[in-house]
Amino acid sequence: MAESRTRYPGYDVMAHAGAWDPHTRSIVERRLRPPAKPAFLTPQEAQTLRAIVSHLLYEDRDDILGYVLSHIDQQLGSPLGEAQRKEGMPPRPQRVREGLAALDKLAVRKHGAPFADCVVPEQFAVLAALQKGSRHEKEFFETLLALAVEAYASHPAVWSEMGYGGPAYPRGYYRIEAGVTDPWEAKAEVKPT
Repeated sequence: MAESRTRYPGYDVMAHAGAWDPHTRSIVERRLRPPAKPAFLTPQEAQTLRAIVSHLLYEDRDDILGYVLSHIDQQLGSPLGEAQRKEGMPPRPQRVREGLAALDKLAVRKHGAPFADCVVPEQFAVLAALQKGSRHEKEFFETLLALAVEAYASHPAVWSEMGYGGPAYPRGYYRIEAGVTDPWEAKAEVKPT
């Protein structure tokens, strides 16, 4: 990916970590550590999911992808239930596990290799078919997309790129008018017209 993703050049949310309480700081710093090995996902499932997530998020940085996979693995292995589930759908861990297996079978049938071993255009074709497929296939796709975006948007490096200043606790926000930022918040890059 050659183009720049940064709209807030030089902004680093971690530069403000001193303003956070110790508990908040420890949570955010944990997100920057190398991810643990998957506990729920098998190595094959993790490899397939990594390939899927890299396309869904248009992301190729190992640290970010590792965090996203670790976050998804933790969510799937958690004893907490999901907030909502459509009628007739299996629980999220089962839905993802069965969906990843079916995705690999589809890739083998259409392209002669598991999803992670297919070339990018073949992977895109499989994902497009999944997104437009049966009710269960669409639900699987939406589940992966929701999990991936949730994890991605919770990584501090991504916060810096999108201009989110990170947790405001305990200092809080005090400028809430449209277009006005607090002094510590990221300032958008203004391009000359």
